[in-house]
Amino acid sequence: MGKDRFASYFVPVVSKTLDILEAFQSTKEELSLEEIIRRTGMAHGTAYRILFTLVHRGYLVHSLQPKKYRVMPSPHRRKIGYCSVGEQSFANQVAASLEMAARSAGFGLIMLSNEWDRDNGDRAIRNAQKLVTERVDVAINFQFHASVAPVIADIFARAKIPTIAVEIPQPGAIYYGVDNYRAGWDAGEVLARHALSTGNGKVDLIVLLDTPAAGEVEQSRLTGVLKSLEQTLGPMPNRKVCRVDGKGTREASKLVTADVLRTHPRVKRILLSAANDISALGGLDALRAAGRDSGALIVGFGGMPEALAEISNPKSPYIATVSFWPNQYGPGLIKLVGKVLAGEPVAPFHTIQHQTIDRVNLGRYFPTVLPQMRVDSPAHKIAPTEMTNE
Repeated sequence: MGKDRFASYFVPVVSKTLDILEAFQSTKEELSLEEIIRRTGMAHGTAYRILFTLVHRGYLVHSLQPKKYRVMPSPHRRKIGYCSVGEQSFANQVAASLEMAARSAGFGLIMLSNEWDRDNGDRAIRNAQKLVTERVDVAINFQFHASVAPVIADIFARAKIPTIAVEIPQPGAIYYGVDNYRAGWDAGEVLARHALSTGNGKVDLIVLLDTPAAGEVEQSRLTGVLKSLEQTLGPMPNRKVCRVDGKGTREASKLVTADVLRTHPRVKRILLSAANDISALGGLDALRAAGRDSGALIVGFGGMPEALAEISNPKSPYIATVSFWPNQYGPGLIKLVGKVLAGEPVAPFHTIQHQTIDRVNLGRYFPTVLPQMRVDSPAHKIAPTEMTNE
């Protein structure tokens, strides 16, 4: 082959990758990064990046104690197991984001649905057992019921499968999700600001649609709302705070809010927040059905499209949502999975950035929701590119 032809077809990075694989004399031999560099004569940065990729794709195994690499006898495509919380807007967007990111990174992905298993978490347990049977390399678990988290944790721990827990913490798992208390605090600030501007801070009733089954960590979201309101508007007596179980669903939240309204027939200035936008929309349904929405202010969480549509309506009491950018969960989770598989140390908690979306900034972050609004910022500025703080 002529020199010109060789230069045209030769791929240096592939050649360097093969040099690293050929540096191992058997599948039992373990080599450190320094030993591989000595055998290949490769630059440190180049060798490390290629090693990271080979571990990521399952051709090498990296152990931390000692810090050695060895060749996998039968290289396989790394496989992620993902159990989603179920069929709802936020969960669907997270799942779609993860599927796209996994495909781009070359991971296999098994996706199972925990659905809205609100009673005892049996489906979430069965799905965890199925992922063990499928021999996944990393499990990502997004399920609602905090009471079964230790059971699921034990299933993965006995199988020696590293686990990432989305939104609901799980013993031994890396947490990936929102800083609930801080997100709640930001939501409370919006409610308090509007209460001051529209009614001089007068509040007859605060309705908080909680999700006790999700556990204390998620409940701190609405605790943050209440503490933030009290910071601005002053302490709220117990008779003015109604914290009830909305179960995280629209229908249950509508029913329980309707009950609250029946027991408080004379209240007019109502501040309502809920664990997620779905639940907050159920509260809105009840307020409208009772004809009492005109004196209410509502803030939800998640940034789901139907909530954004309500915010765009100046006559709606739904004034804001705290968006968690579900479209960014996939890249963040895959980045975390890569670190786990490479044997890199990772922090136990990874909190995503959140952003309060109201009528002031809706057109900037979601320009398609308000096509008539003048948008000063570029349309591509929908969310920060880096969504995890480590």
